[in-house]
Amino acid sequence: MTNRRKFLAGVGALATGSAAAVGTGAFTSVSANRTVNVALADDSNAFVGLEPGDSELVVQSGSTLQVNLDGTGADGSGANMDAVTTIGDPDNPQTNHAFKIIHQGTQPVLFKMNYYITNTGWIQNNGNGQSHMTFEVFGDGGSTAENYPHQSYNNDFSLGQPNGSGFGESGTPYSAPNRGDGYRFNPGDEYYMVMSVNTTGSNASKNDDLSGTAVLEPATSTSQDKWDPKNPPSL
Repeated sequence: MTNRRKFLAGVGALATGSAAAVGTGAFTSVSANRTVNVALADDSNAFVGLEPGDSELVVQSGSTLQVNLDGTGADGSGANMDAVTTIGDPDNPQTNHAFKIIHQGTQPVLFKMNYYITNTGWIQNNGNGQSHMTFEVFGDGGSTAENYPHQSYNNDFSLGQPNGSGFGESGTPYSAPNRGDGYRFNPGDEYYMVMSVNTTGSNASKNDDLSGTAVLEPATSTSQDKWDPKNPPSL
């Protein structure tokens, strides 16, 4: 059995002006419309669920999570230029995260996540120095992060699973060659996602358009010992 989840994300052009220091989970005021919609694909046999964190910027409507980066949150705040805007706390992700990924099935699964930018016309020099979005996923004892746009943007370059006891090589620091080894997302386990938008690059512009679609692809496995996040089990 295989399943597919899509996160439909819209993070439009960025606002002008400088930003004050941005703390974890806090944003500065803007006027433009920017929203990230995290939507579950319809699947009656779903074994992976999403649940928003405590940030007022992340709300749930049916099967969709909406992340407000446009100043429409309860505190009237949003992302801005020359700032790192973070939802969640990488030092305490279990209690402070943008959302968590929950295994609500009965079989261990493997998964990867890709973020596909809709409009890549603004990306120059592989995105170096331009605005970018970071997804960092945390598990039991480790984490892994990826910036988008990536030098392989819109190619199948994925955010792998975190390393730590319970999955990956227990006690082994994260490294790219090992990040596919032995990953198992077991029933009842949770992963925690921290998100950030970084507009501090020397080439960042108010026209940088981070809108796109993030896809979480889990797959069951009963015999496979390892997989490469760049080439996961077929869905």
